[in-house]
Amino acid sequence: MDRAERLNQKFREGGFTLVEVLVSLTVIGIILAFSLRLFTDQWRVTQEVKDRMEAHFAVLNAGRTVLDAIRGAQTVEWDNKGNLRVLPWGQGASQDAYYLADKDYDGIKDLYIEHIGVANPVASRVISWNCTKGEAGLWTVTLQAQVGHQTVNWKGTSRQRTYLPPHP
Repeated sequence: MDRAERLNQKFREGGFTLVEVLVSLTVIGIILAFSLRLFTDQWRVTQEVKDRMEAHFAVLNAGRTVLDAIRGAQTVEWDNKGNLRVLPWGQGASQDAYYLADKDYDGIKDLYIEHIGVANPVASRVISWNCTKGEAGLWTVTLQAQVGHQTVNWKGTSRQRTYLPPHP
């Protein structure tokens, strides 16, 4: 049997060598490590975008609700404790109060509206807010919400409308 026949027979009888198996496992490990890193980076970016969008939604929803209440109010009062009291126009209208609290005890502050003694959440994850009255009934509302590590600020203005009752 010559040398070529022996090598041919050896390859037919044997499988992969240890070196070939180790090289293929190393290549697979490198590919998996790269893929895992890419996946975790994409997951992190997606989480940050989701948190930012949730914070944007919270301040936008809260801001629009408060500005609409101010716009249609007969009287608006802001105290230094962070409470906004709004009295809408109309007979028998009751005063509404807007404030931050953690009434569900989950460690997250929510912006609440209290109407006729019943508190309902307007937006969650609002960490601070402020209302200031400018000249001629122009109110400025600033809100800040935080979701995860994302903090979003929002500012809006609305003019308190004057209402003239119809003549009899």
